[in-house]
Amino acid sequence: MKRVLVVLATILLTLPAWAGPARRDTLRILAIGNSFSQDAIEQNLWELFQQEGKVVVIGNLYIGGCTLQRHFFNARNDTPDYMYRKVVDGIRTEYPHFTLEKGLADEPWDVVSLQQASGVSGMFETFQPYLLELVRFVKARTRDDVRLVWHQTWAYSADAPHPEFPNYGRDQQRMYKAILAAGKRAMRESRIRTVVPSGTAIQNARGTFLGDRMNRDGYHLELTYGRFTAACTWYEALTGRDVRQNAWHPASITSETAAACRAAAHAACRKPYGVTNNIGR
Repeated sequence: MKRVLVVLATILLTLPAWAGPARRDTLRILAIGNSFSQDAIEQNLWELFQQEGKVVVIGNLYIGGCTLQRHFFNARNDTPDYMYRKVVDGIRTEYPHFTLEKGLADEPWDVVSLQQASGVSGMFETFQPYLLELVRFVKARTRDDVRLVWHQTWAYSADAPHPEFPNYGRDQQRMYKAILAAGKRAMRESRIRTVVPSGTAIQNARGTFLGDRMNRDGYHLELTYGRFTAACTWYEALTGRDVRQNAWHPASITSETAAACRAAAHAACRKPYGVTNNIGR
């Protein structure tokens, strides 16, 4: 009996720190992304979860403008090019020179997101075979029950100066529809079942009194209500809870603006592949 107890004690001591009851109380979310994941999850999302009493750890493996192709080569070559941003207890910390492998090993992630760089996010020929290989890479290095999600990015503002906007004839609607089509096909081929429809949420919000002012430079999100809309979308897409019932919003925006952001996100989660008109009316 004594020997059995010793063996059990040894096993417990060798278990990772996250194995145990705390696992059920914390949601751990990791984005493999770029500045669009920075806009979406590094601010506001932690606060939305906190409002509902949910503990969340948020990570973002960040390289500005990073494509699926570059993520793939970084994974294959163990390239330490990432700035790893991590939000714990509402405090964001940055760690330079991370690899994908190291980031995936940092926590027992429940959710891992993938996305394409914005300028080619509506061009499916840029997705494969890189996305399929990244999915295999992630699954081999995470929990068996990890939830892979696709982060649907947003179309640029109508007057965006981005050098890749001409890929879509400088047409916001054309870009939006291309993003939907490419992402939907990519999810089907890669067997990713959950979409975070930030692109549709932003397009919905453009149909409210906020107008086509959701971006600060034509492509990155406006820092207050733009980013809040994306965070609301992530919250509802991952939890299934109606974000309109979550009372938190940044102090920098009005209650009316916050309500429009929440409504745009909620409608997108209910209808990810098409704009919902007359939101909030």
